[in-house]
Amino acid sequence: MNEKRWLISIILILLTLILTMDIIALLTYFFAKAYLYFIRNIPVEISLFELVRIIKGASLGGVIVGVGCWYISFKKY
Repeated sequence: MNEKRWLISIILILLTLILTMDIIALLTYFFAKAYLYFIRNIPVEISLFELVRIIKGASLGGVIVGVGCWYISFKKY
């Protein structure tokens, strides 16, 4: 695999998986908050600190999964 293709593939895989993990984490967070509000009658308190922690954790997970996926696809070549 040439150097340019290697760089483009890792960037695309990382970008895709980081964004996907962030979207999944935020949707899960908001669905959980909606469930607690409508079913359990617990008031919703959304803090910026919680959202930043969720995004950082999901982004780290996306990087780990992305590097793993890239490594597996790199071994095929």
